[in-house]
Amino acid sequence: MRDLLLGVDAGTTNIKSVALTLEGEERYRSARENAVDSPEPGWAEQGLQATWERTRTTIRDVVDSLTEDERIVAVGVTAQGDGCWPIDADGRPARDAILWSDGRAAGVVEEWTEDGTGERIAEICGSAVFPGASAAILAWLKANEPDTYDRIDTVFFCKDWLKYRLTGERSTDYTDASMPYLDVASRVYSDEILELAGIPEMADARPPIRAGPEVVGEVTAAAADETGLEAGTPVISGVIDIVASAIGSGAATAGDSSSIVGTTSLNQTFLDEPDTTPVGVGFTMALGFDSLWTRSMASMTGTPNLDWAVETVAPTDDFDTIEAAVEDVPPGSEGVVYLPFLSGAGERAPFLDANARAGLMGLEPDHGRGTVLRAVYEGVALAMRDCYASLPADPDEIVVSGGGARSSLWCQLFADCLGTGLAVPEGEEFGAKGVALLAGVGTDRYPDLESAVERTVTTARTYAPRPDHEAFYAEWYDLYTDTYEAMFEPWAKRADLLSRLDPPA
Repeated sequence: MRDLLLGVDAGTTNIKSVALTLEGEERYRSARENAVDSPEPGWAEQGLQATWERTRTTIRDVVDSLTEDERIVAVGVTAQGDGCWPIDADGRPARDAILWSDGRAAGVVEEWTEDGTGERIAEICGSAVFPGASAAILAWLKANEPDTYDRIDTVFFCKDWLKYRLTGERSTDYTDASMPYLDVASRVYSDEILELAGIPEMADARPPIRAGPEVVGEVTAAAADETGLEAGTPVISGVIDIVASAIGSGAATAGDSSSIVGTTSLNQTFLDEPDTTPVGVGFTMALGFDSLWTRSMASMTGTPNLDWAVETVAPTDDFDTIEAAVEDVPPGSEGVVYLPFLSGAGERAPFLDANARAGLMGLEPDHGRGTVLRAVYEGVALAMRDCYASLPADPDEIVVSGGGARSSLWCQLFADCLGTGLAVPEGEEFGAKGVALLAGVGTDRYPDLESAVERTVTTARTYAPRPDHEAFYAEWYDLYTDTYEAMFEPWAKRADLLSRLDPPA
């Protein structure tokens, strides 16, 4: 009988289930779209039941693909982090989930920023509080949906809801709980954070914390009927998707650095002790095992910047044609600087500004599509450099994954802009792979995480910075930071005007 590990990755827009061998070979994969609802401008929600239905369908697809001599021996679940996935005392959704990308709590965060609450919370948990953070959302619900707030019995993150449906057990892990409920140094829940956020009633709604590789339950008979998994299959606690992707890409020890260029642009380094500087931006998460923490800077938007640019200015969606046009434009995009702050919720790293928005600076009449597109590629790369400048890291090599890693042009730009070597690992579904490896560790298929990574991760491509390009971007980066810093006041004025003025008919 061939043992397989199942990794489930419930992302913001897609849910994937992947079965892997103990050598890391992907055997079967299934995916479903998970649509984001926007009932009001700037809001982002997903139904808990709909998310479960799509997840169980992907699991069923994978199980139905198994041969007679294959079996799933352990399950790991990872998912989008932050947001609020609340259930009531009977285990039913208290309302639709409010996602990490939701901006309705921006006013709450602005008040906390002005009165110092946000800084104090960040000092304790090591992570900046932004509108999509669970505590900010709960504060908004208390003020705006008191009936919903009163029904909440357990505050989950996305992966925890899915584990609950698989096992009937309520738990979370250290990585999700770190943002923003833990005292990140002691790795225990902080009641002071709840008091500061004005939600002390939620103390008992925080589920027990279990380390990522720890088995938290077994697949129930009901979940077995829905998914095809064998009842009794162990399910581990899991970790947030950004940590799972880092592990699946090959990061496993202190000093390892990883970037995930996807819906967000997430940049992180593993540490052997917590580091919360600079306070007020970025995230510090305890892993809860192997004496590891991770410090990360996550720009709100990564590849969506390019998606927007292609849809808006490119005459084709053929990326070979697009990148050929970009390569014809010299570094510096003929003087055009792009600020990649496309999210309607603003920016959170390496600075926090809910009013930040994307923009192009330096346009002239003879600039064409290629110039604008190259500026967008460069803007995302410069934002990555900006994030690493605020991390306690000086890596010789960064492991890069996500949709952006598929582009050799972009990967070379990342290397040039950061002045650091890059490695792109073999494979695609690194979040599912990372949590599957943790499931292997938790069920003794591997002696430890480092051994699991060494056994299963290989490198597909590497990129070294080109000295002349590296020198150029070192100076161009200063222009990039000067440009966005000059926008802080105009961004605030824009937001104020939009809130007060109605355009004439």
